[in-house]
Amino acid sequence: MHSAQERVIAVVGAGPRGTSFLERLLSQLERGEPRDPADRRLRIIVIDPAPHGAGRVWDPDQSPLFLMNTPASFPTAAPAAATCAELPASSAAMSYADWRRSDQGRVSADESRTGRGQNLGGEADDNDYPARADYGRYLTALHRRIVEALEALDGVTVDSRRASATGLRPRRGAYEVTLDDGTWLAADSAVLSLGHVPARLNESAARIAVVAAELGLRYVPPSVPTDVDLEAIPAGENVLIRGMGLNFFDLMIGLTAGRGGTFTHDPHAPAGRRMHYTPSGREPHLIAGSRRGTPYRAKSVARGFVPEGVELVHFTDDTIAEVVSRHETVEFAAHLWPLLQRDVLRTYYRTLAHVAPELFADGPQDFLDEFDELLHASRGGEQVLNAQGRRLLSRHAPDALWFDVRAMARPFADTIFDSSAQYQEQVRSYLEDDAHSSVAGTSSPVKMAVGALHAGRIRLKALISEHTISDASLVSDVEGWFEALVEGLASGPPVQRIEELVALSRAGMVEFLGPDPNFEVERDSGTFIAESPWVDADPVHASWLLEAMMPANRVQLSDSPLVAGLLADGYARPREILDSVGSPRAGKGFDVTDPPYRLIDVRGEVLDGVYVLGLQLSSVQWGTAIAAESGGSVADTARTLADADAAAAGILARAGLGPRAQSSGAGSGADSRADSRVST
Repeated sequence: MHSAQERVIAVVGAGPRGTSFLERLLSQLERGEPRDPADRRLRIIVIDPAPHGAGRVWDPDQSPLFLMNTPASFPTAAPAAATCAELPASSAAMSYADWRRSDQGRVSADESRTGRGQNLGGEADDNDYPARADYGRYLTALHRRIVEALEALDGVTVDSRRASATGLRPRRGAYEVTLDDGTWLAADSAVLSLGHVPARLNESAARIAVVAAELGLRYVPPSVPTDVDLEAIPAGENVLIRGMGLNFFDLMIGLTAGRGGTFTHDPHAPAGRRMHYTPSGREPHLIAGSRRGTPYRAKSVARGFVPEGVELVHFTDDTIAEVVSRHETVEFAAHLWPLLQRDVLRTYYRTLAHVAPELFADGPQDFLDEFDELLHASRGGEQVLNAQGRRLLSRHAPDALWFDVRAMARPFADTIFDSSAQYQEQVRSYLEDDAHSSVAGTSSPVKMAVGALHAGRIRLKALISEHTISDASLVSDVEGWFEALVEGLASGPPVQRIEELVALSRAGMVEFLGPDPNFEVERDSGTFIAESPWVDADPVHASWLLEAMMPANRVQLSDSPLVAGLLADGYARPREILDSVGSPRAGKGFDVTDPPYRLIDVRGEVLDGVYVLGLQLSSVQWGTAIAAESGGSVADTARTLADADAAAAGILARAGLGPRAQSSGAGSGADSRADSRVST
């Protein structure tokens, strides 16, 4: 008999990505049982101060008022349905929808809906938008199942630590992980699945924070919404909110319904007017502003992550391959956006022809046929296509408007408002129209066109991960304008939130500043001050300013001792990219190898046993997907699971374990440097 050397894996971050990694590790171990259990001694140390499984963002104890912005049918942290054909599921795997249908999940979902107190009626189904706390309970349950299944395997132990990792460095052929209590442990491999971490403020925000502190004002920097102490904000006070994305809706609901106010839902009222708000008297007065002057648009009620009926016929794998073959350097704006724009326009006008055929003097079919010919034949870019399309539309449907998807990012562009009251009324009308479009589902030309845009974004994410698009175009085009466009149109909240916002505006609880607002600290008045150059109104003064956004996802700004320490010690570096003029600049995320994403140090050498998952991959991936799609393809919507699987395969290959040890491409095979390891 012999006793195998114990291998140690440190998993730093036990939120959704860390949990997915553990599930992938379990799956591979279950499919690669050694003949002799003595050949496998594996210890997995899971490190996170937040609840394991859920992490900070999905903490099960958070308010049930905070909602997900994806329907219940979408998310999973383990392979489900069609994904299992590409990634075999472990014995512990289950999707959120699967868990929700279990006895435990049904009770949890009912409790969440009761806690929200929104009186929406009806039973929970897979198309509704659950509470984040409920998804956190799923992640907690999944994590527990995975850990139990791992520990049931011969030779495997799991050591769960509610602690923060503050440092990581190579030491004697292994890795030393330092914890926040000053202790350290040794590991053969480490997985960094960190999620959102604290970040330093940029120059402008830092200046506001310093002056605000001098004047005794309250400035709340970019934060995870559950970390904001909303109870500290006094009733009746003006509170400025900068940003109107998803975090805005969390702050909005927490400071209204979370203060005892109530929404009454009337399902028979027109969309946009289905909520009425009764204040509790404990609310502050919220004044919100963003560059576009409006919040993110609501999700459509149409079923599916991409609404049924949306089909991309121009921005396809074949046309993209043709573009790649014809151009030495692929630029998004020049080469790919014209294809995606064609699909957006095609979807819009096909839907319009279906729901409003009376707009077309001779019926819609002739227009649709000619429009398809134009979309296929036109070799011009965006501007030429817009001009040709307008002329064609004016001949067939002179009363129909040309759909300019880019203009939707600035709905009030170049519009002057004579008063704040006029602007409030205009935004309420805009929100009511958005709610109406959302409720129309597949009968809304706008929401279906946005669905095509969203489908294109999914394909674009894969292209970015495959390094198809140049760095310069990624910076100037994708991050420069497309990201804001598609986020504002396709990544919004459920329509319930828009209905609530309209109700709060009517009740005088929420006020809108206007487009392109300026936020400053005024020393003379000792207040924050904000105003929009497009609205003729007096500046708004307040003693509170909340930043409605997450901490910056940029490793060089990270306030995490672990991330900052890796950079300072030279064990990591930001990935270098070239901007539009060819100058090198630091990217947002770590420099890593191709999948499995291993960390690269300041000298350009690979830290063979350190793998990165999630947000710190933002230089090689685009977007911050909250989860994999249940049943999605590993090439796009289930990519987070593929990343976790590749890391698990790489680690097991180094240890000589697992079913893919010979084919993972992860590198060095079994590590025989046992005698030089640091003891824990």
